[in-house]
Amino acid sequence: MQDSEKVYRIELTNEEYEFLENLKTEFCNKFSKMNNEERAEYLKSFYPEQNLNFEKEIKGTVYKVNTYLNKDSEHTILTRFFEIFQK
Repeated sequence: MQDSEKVYRIELTNEEYEFLENLKTEFCNKFSKMNNEERAEYLKSFYPEQNLNFEKEIKGTVYKVNTYLNKDSEHTILTRFFEIFQK
């Protein structure tokens, strides 16, 4: 592991772990039956675009954040988040 890499550890109870594993399995089963277009539409239903686009002022500077989903992308939302947070 390189110095710039971070390791995140989350400790869960057995009940919490089982719940998340079941949720993950259910989610993966649902996604495996969808094509890329259906997956993109499904994700958009959870995160309507208007909620993903926002402005935030930090120390007098206004930052505008816009989010776009690409149905042909080879990256997942989680991999992109990890890449962004590692920088």
